[in-house]
Amino acid sequence: MEPRPLQLRWPVGLMVLFAFCVFGVAICDAVGFHGAPIAGVWVDPDAAVSNTGLPSWDGLRKGLRFPDRILEIDGQDITRPPPHAYRAAAFDRAVTQAAREGRSSVHVRVQTAEGTREIDLLIERVSSLVWWTYGGILFFSGILYIAAAAIALSVARGPLPRAFAKLAFLSALLSFTFFDLHTARHLVPVMRFCYAMAPAAMIGFVLRLPDDTALIARYPWVPRALDGAGLALAVAFVSAGRQGEGAVGMERACTLLYGFGLFSMAAIVTLRFVRAQGQRRDLLRPLLLTLGLPHALIAGALLMHGPVKAAADIVALPTLTLTPLATMVALVRNDIWKSRTLLSRFATRAVIGAIACVLAIGLGTALSVSLAAPLAGSLLAASAGAILATALVVPALRFGDKAFFPSLADYKPTVEQLSAELASIASPQDVVRAVERIVRRWLPCAGVEFALEEAHASALSHVEAGGLTLPVLFQGRRLGTLRLGPKPGGALFTTEDLDLLKTIVNQGALAMAHALAYAELEKRRQQQAAAFRDEREALVETLSAEIAHEVRYPINFFRSIFQRASTARGLDDEDIEIGCEEVERLERLVSGLRRMAVQHVERRTVPLAELCARAEVLLRDRIGPRPIDIELGDIDAVRCDVDKVTQVLVNLLANALDATDGRGDVGIRWMRTGEGGELAVWDTGPGYSGDGSQLFAPWYTTKPRGSGLGLAIASRLVSAHGWTIEPTRGTAKTVFVVAIPLADIVSISHGMETESSVDSDIERGTPDKESVA
Repeated sequence: MEPRPLQLRWPVGLMVLFAFCVFGVAICDAVGFHGAPIAGVWVDPDAAVSNTGLPSWDGLRKGLRFPDRILEIDGQDITRPPPHAYRAAAFDRAVTQAAREGRSSVHVRVQTAEGTREIDLLIERVSSLVWWTYGGILFFSGILYIAAAAIALSVARGPLPRAFAKLAFLSALLSFTFFDLHTARHLVPVMRFCYAMAPAAMIGFVLRLPDDTALIARYPWVPRALDGAGLALAVAFVSAGRQGEGAVGMERACTLLYGFGLFSMAAIVTLRFVRAQGQRRDLLRPLLLTLGLPHALIAGALLMHGPVKAAADIVALPTLTLTPLATMVALVRNDIWKSRTLLSRFATRAVIGAIACVLAIGLGTALSVSLAAPLAGSLLAASAGAILATALVVPALRFGDKAFFPSLADYKPTVEQLSAELASIASPQDVVRAVERIVRRWLPCAGVEFALEEAHASALSHVEAGGLTLPVLFQGRRLGTLRLGPKPGGALFTTEDLDLLKTIVNQGALAMAHALAYAELEKRRQQQAAAFRDEREALVETLSAEIAHEVRYPINFFRSIFQRASTARGLDDEDIEIGCEEVERLERLVSGLRRMAVQHVERRTVPLAELCARAEVLLRDRIGPRPIDIELGDIDAVRCDVDKVTQVLVNLLANALDATDGRGDVGIRWMRTGEGGELAVWDTGPGYSGDGSQLFAPWYTTKPRGSGLGLAIASRLVSAHGWTIEPTRGTAKTVFVVAIPLADIVSISHGMETESSVDSDIERGTPDKESVA
């Protein structure tokens, strides 16, 4: 699967547009509520007390907690709101009016689980701590969530990225609307819908992380069932809220489900991490820390009440930023969505720059507010400053790089050019010239020298006398030194200069090592060629000496006969017999030489039994009365040159007969193997010592009257067929094994060519012929 670039799709654009519309409404409303009065607690749209808030708030310290409901405030009944209005609207107006009148508290009647209570609640203000904890941090988390969802849908397709994008989208909207739920309440339906959908989305996502669990593999309908249940609950929650009845009960149910979803996510991720091994465990480790831990903290905070719960929120809510950040890091480092996407340096910088810009806006706003500046003006000024800085920093950095670090711009083309030049160089001196030429081309300096020098010099780069010295190292071995003179005007060398020079030096070291290895290889090749020539000359000299030695005696004998014939002396029977023997010996010598000349292999199919029978007939006189033990097993045939393979068997059997000297056993064995078959000739003689391969060397023999050519000829003929022959020595037998490949074996049960059919093919010119040296 080829990597593919990031692709933006129109559903992703609509999702991002809707999320940022919600974000725009929420941030505008939130800015207006900085410093707004609070009557000791926050209440939800149905006037139910919220567990959210600072532990120091008066209502939380006096024991109010969800789902306690405000019934009256300063004698005003708020249980019967106007149509299409929330009960909390009357509560908010009463608190605002009390603050305007300068009162420090309001009197409320509250319905609790123990009964009705009447208490006074101190009026406080939405401080910067409250605003940033329940507004600013969650807005930042929402931006990260929506960015992660957009990236997931853009770089990958499949159930896992879709499940994550759905959860991230819902989490982003929850983050954007959490502050609004307790203040302006313009986005309550959106918040309630996402709050009810989120638990099913959490479970559906974690069941697919990093791949489908056995439950989904067995029941593929589970994710759709979870989505359907979540959608039904969301519709019911929104409808109950709009009717003004049952919303508190639905909120309690959704809170329990939300906590269950958070705990399920943490538990399943932890369980899958414990069971994972190897690379899968490395993938799940960051997800465990950034999915399991934060969601366990938030789930625990949901189950708490009063000041303890408020304190837990301050710790748990900021951890929400870890989930989208960790997911994006896991995408880059482990590709958890199997996207095969090319990582774009520009896109990565854009995302990191946007996050840094948002952080700069938040920090700038917080600093301004701490200096008593209005939140709206501080946020506007910080946003303008961060955006302007982001717009100016890129061209400013480019100008700085161009003015002071020109090597940075030349880095890629210089390295590519050097790589292209070094690719075809095989000489160390050419490598030296190429490196010097490349450095002079992009870095003006007084001088450039790439010296192949002593290996005991310093292996550290350093600046000396206005110049620069870098060692050329390859696998810890020093190959030389690159020396540069000072820059024009004594300008400083930059870190980018040094980085590029180190890259050039590393490439030069690799090319130099290659050139030196090539030179050494060429030297070895020449030495091998010279040794081969010497070996051939020695072989020719040996062969010539043998021929001269063998031919000298017949020549001397026949010369004496001719001399006797010239004096009219007759030849007796002994002279004639000796002359015939010498002629036969000369014939054998010539025959041995002819066998070493160029020959041809003419293959035909012949039964193994026939080959063994021919060899026995040719050696009948030497075999005598003792039998040859032949074990052919399955009746097979082979494709071979019959005369030459017969000669191989004759030579191997003759060698075995000589080794046993009439007092041991000799045999032939055939055995099928996975690669073909093995034809073995064995004997129970004394065997051999040392390296078995020397037995096939010409002229090598251990017999007093041996020629040293029999096994050499057998090895040559076996190799001519593309087969192999190996000697082995066991405890009681010496075995010469001829390995025959499967392609040259014909099972008689499958049919085979008869000798007559092969002869007919020879007349038509169809047999296989192979040249043999």
